[in-house]
Amino acid sequence: MKKFALLLTLMLAVATTVFAASKNSATVNIREKVTVGATTLPAGEYKVSWTDAGQVTFAQGKTTVATVPAKVSAGENSQVSVLTATEGSATVLSGLRLKTTNLTFGSEAKSAH
Repeated sequence: MKKFALLLTLMLAVATTVFAASKNSATVNIREKVTVGATTLPAGEYKVSWTDAGQVTFAQGKTTVATVPAKVSAGENSQVSVLTATEGSATVLSGLRLKTTNLTFGSEAKSAH
């Protein structure tokens, strides 16, 4: 019985950790080459994770490809949206609208901190 209780406790701890880790992350499909911060991201699927303090990481597989500051705010979005702007000849990632979070990059992110 003690082994069962220990196993149940361990399973709950792992489930809680996995849930907490996925709370501040999402998978985003970027359909065109974009610049975010000083990094150019080719089109593709990225795991985006963020902190409440505004640090956003873009990863492909286990490789982190960019870490940039962002303004993080609550959102209620029915779908994931990738927001871009044109600066000169470059397409710049200006924001991500995720299910429950909005991430804003660029000058708005810098002025928010």
